[in-house]
Amino acid sequence: MINSKCGLLGLVFTVLTGCGSLGAAIMNGPLCPYQGVHLDFNAITDWQTILITKGFIIPLAIIDLPLSFVVDTFSLGAALEADNGNAHCPRDYS
Repeated sequence: MINSKCGLLGLVFTVLTGCGSLGAAIMNGPLCPYQGVHLDFNAITDWQTILITKGFIIPLAIIDLPLSFVVDTFSLGAALEADNGNAHCPRDYS
């Protein structure tokens, strides 16, 4: 019973955090290497974003950071192939 509650809670947190890699790819089109990690790091350190979300973005981005790192690592080959020097990486998210 406790294991199922913890599993459900983990699933809810994973769904709520979203995926920085997917969000960055949808927002910006072609892939940049590790753009999800860059987007999460920007969400953690950008004061305007922190003030708008009243600090709620910080724990969500911290939870999503290792997940984005894994997804970005798996998609690194496609990101390097799609970049071709024309994607202006790294992007400025501010």
